Amino acid sequence: MHHLVNMHEAKSQLSRLVAFAQQGDSVTIAIHGKPAVKLVPIKPQPVFGLGKDQCPPVPWEAFAPMSDDEAGDWGL
Repeated sequence: MHHLVNMHEAKSQLSRLVAFAQQGDSVTIAIHGKPAVKLVPIKPQPVFGLGKDQCPPVPWEAFAPMSDDEAGDWGL
């Protein structure tokens, strides 16, 4: 279904118009009766790798300098 609304109606009915767009309806906003913009849903983007909430926490001690014994274990 196609919805053509003027700016004033779009301001007061934005939530409803966004819902229409998310359902696949065409929503066009007009200024003084002339179509100006379209509302379109954003397609989800694929996420690659781990998200920020999925990474295991790294303790600050992991960034401390190695002791001589640890460096020797690594052959350094």
